[in-house]
Amino acid sequence: MNPPAASDEAPARPRQWRGMIQAAYWLWSYKPQWFRSDLAAGVTLAAYVLPAALGDASLAGLPPQAGLYACLYGGLVFWLFCSSRHTAISVTSAISLLIGSSLGSMAGGDPARFGAMAACTALLTATIAFLAWLARAGSVVNFVSETVLIGFKAGVALQLASTQLPKLFGVKGGHGNFWERMDVFFRHVGETNASSLMLGCAALGLLILGKKLLPNKPVALFVVIGGIAAASFVDFGAHGVKLLGEVPRGLPIPSLPAVHWDDLGDLLPLALACFLLGAVETAAIGQMFAEKHGYRLDSNQEFLALAGANLPQGSAMAFQSVAACRNRS
Repeated sequence: MNPPAASDEAPARPRQWRGMIQAAYWLWSYKPQWFRSDLAAGVTLAAYVLPAALGDASLAGLPPQAGLYACLYGGLVFWLFCSSRHTAISVTSAISLLIGSSLGSMAGGDPARFGAMAACTALLTATIAFLAWLARAGSVVNFVSETVLIGFKAGVALQLASTQLPKLFGVKGGHGNFWERMDVFFRHVGETNASSLMLGCAALGLLILGKKLLPNKPVALFVVIGGIAAASFVDFGAHGVKLLGEVPRGLPIPSLPAVHWDDLGDLLPLALACFLLGAVETAAIGQMFAEKHGYRLDSNQEFLALAGANLPQGSAMAFQSVAACRNRS
């Protein structure tokens, strides 16, 4: 049999790469009149995601800038590979709680080691997702029971409430499991800071009313802008409201986390759990939008997108852990 001509081989490589980079398909058909709506959606999403990322970083036991880097680096890569046209990647409360509760005992109270292990977990998650994509294991998400997910999300909601209620009421927060934290909360609820509670309830009230009275409007954006404006005119710190403070500026340089080989065995089950959570949530949300807008979701392709999103996140957090280690020395 004669070998194929060069002209027959040439088109195969672009098609192969375009199959990996899903954005290459729909970018050619993008219409300029869509940009205005996409811009409004992007600004609204950023207004909602960025404060949530700061909170989720605290749930994971990481500095606030780690949540910002996760949204930035993950968002820059995820859209290139995912087959869903309406899904955005971000940190989630479930995975943040999983990271924070799992790494607390492993790190031994060392913030630099904690950051390095969190970064290594993200890189291991990216590796698992990439291997799952190579094995075309996209159908595995279909075997996760919806009942299991509902139970897990209910547990996450209770766990999240136990960590955020002290912040809403401006009282001392506890450590340990759900019951220990709630015990500390109820014992200190009499010390509630009225300013903190009023500010939090006002924001929650505006979000709830906005969802009912102004559907499909960027209410979250207005609430965030209003909160920033209020904080610039009123010294909430003088009233006992804890503020985030200054966040370090600049972008981290990607690097590898400084962990021992022995740590990989301990981090691998955690990375596998993070991968399963991310894969199931991404597939569920993506499938919902795919059915609504009439296109096909490739669950296996989402694994590659998850791998691409976790890789720069882990590298960025690794740089932060190295910088923290240098500062301690």
